[in-house]
Amino acid sequence: MSEFFKTIFGDYSIVQLCGYLWFFLIGYAIYFLTETSGRNVQSSATPVKWNWKFWFMDNWKRYLTTILCSYVLFRFYIEVCGHPFGNFDAVSLGLIGDGIAATLKGRIKAIGADRQKLMTVYAADELKSDQKNTADELKLNQDSAADELKNNQKIVADGVKSDNKIIANELKNQ
Repeated sequence: MSEFFKTIFGDYSIVQLCGYLWFFLIGYAIYFLTETSGRNVQSSATPVKWNWKFWFMDNWKRYLTTILCSYVLFRFYIEVCGHPFGNFDAVSLGLIGDGIAATLKGRIKAIGADRQKLMTVYAADELKSDQKNTADELKLNQDSAADELKNNQKIVADGVKSDNKIIANELKNQ
């Protein structure tokens, strides 16, 4: 089993692989934050308000490509570069691994998503969400109005009882 592990991941321990994964994720996070902060919210191919579902559906093939490209670059790093893989290499791989996939997404149609279709689905989901929010708000307003009506009826009923007591006391005193 250790020979299989060595063939798949190279001559690294589990601890080294976890450390490299950590540094890869840091590099990837830097790339991701740079990319998402530069998105064009005015474009008709992207929602104005950030949406995780849209982001995932638009990029899942790209991230699968990122994982595969990063694995290949990591696994064959020593053969290509001639020196051992290190922590800085892991950060660099995180920075360029998704860059390679982003470039491929722009050039190979099968990796990218159909933005028009996604925007149609997103718009429909957003409309359903808005309708649900409106319905929830209407129900809340109706509940508030019903509670206010009950309170007003109680106040009037209490007032009538109080007035009746006053009138009854005055009649007794006469």
